[in-house]
Order: sequence, then C-alpha cells, then structure tokens
Amino acid sequence: MDFLYWLEETTVGVWVAQSWGYPLVLSTHALGMSIVVGIVIMINLRLLGFSSGVPLSMLNKLSRVLWAGVLLNIASGLALFCGNPVKFFFHPVFWIKISLIVLGGLTLWWGLSASQDKTTDKPALLLSNKGKLLAGLSLLFWLGAIVAGRLIAYFKLF
Repeated sequence: MDFLYWLEETTVGVWVAQSWGYPLVLSTHALGMSIVVGIVIMINLRLLGFSSGVPLSMLNKLSRVLWAGVLLNIASGLALFCGNPVKFFFHPVFWIKISLIVLGGLTLWWGLSASQDKTTDKPALLLSNKGKLLAGLSLLFWLGAIVAGRLIAYFKLF
C-alpha cells in the first residue's frame, strides 16, 4: 500500500491527477486503443473469413503499427494508473479490463497460430474452425476490455 501512495506522489502521478495531464494522457490512451483495437479487429475479421482475397501476410505489415499502439497504451495506461493508483489497484473492473486485454492478446496469437500451415509455415488457405473460434473470442475479449475500461469511471468504490 505504501508503494501505491508513493506512486501517487510521483511527478507523473501529481501531473495526471492535478493538472491538464489527465485529459492529455486519456486522449493519448484512446488514440493507442484505437490503433490496437482497429488492427486487432481487422486481423480477427480476416481470420473469421471476411475479405478472403486479402492474404494474412498483408496484415503482417501492420505489426509495427500495432506494437507502436501497444507501447503507447502501456505508457499512457501506466501514467493514468499513477494518477490514482489506490483507486485502480482495488477496483475490480480495472482487473477485469486487464484480464480481458491479456485474454484478447492470447487468443489473437493462438488464432494466428491456428491459421498457419504447419508444413510450410505460411498462412493456411482454409482457416480452421479452431482459428475462427479463437478469432471470435479475441473480438469479444477486446470489445469487453473497452467496455470495462469505460465502466471504471462509473463504478465508484470509494
């Protein structure tokens, strides 16, 4: 608990909590989220069979942009956390959001793995039902994370 209070008193924590830092960091977080979730939706829809004329390898070109969005979200998310760490650490909806993000990332990775042709290490021509199921679950997890993130503001615990 002392660590959380210390975190709140850091320069970043004070800046986010007591100045124009909060709207700036929150806007940055929304930008990162739109990058990550937008690309994740494109990949998952492709895994579900939409736009079958687009090779999965073409979506690989977006991986750098995806990782840039992930890093932007991690940095802005940590800054937001520093603004009120006690609230977030003990907020169950925050932990639901984090869990859904992890599950969304894992199911996306597993879905991509399930769509690989094991003999050639290239995308399979026909996507497996397992890959489609994982892509659908990934979409649900990511959308759930967005909803949970918004609900944090509406569930006042203390």
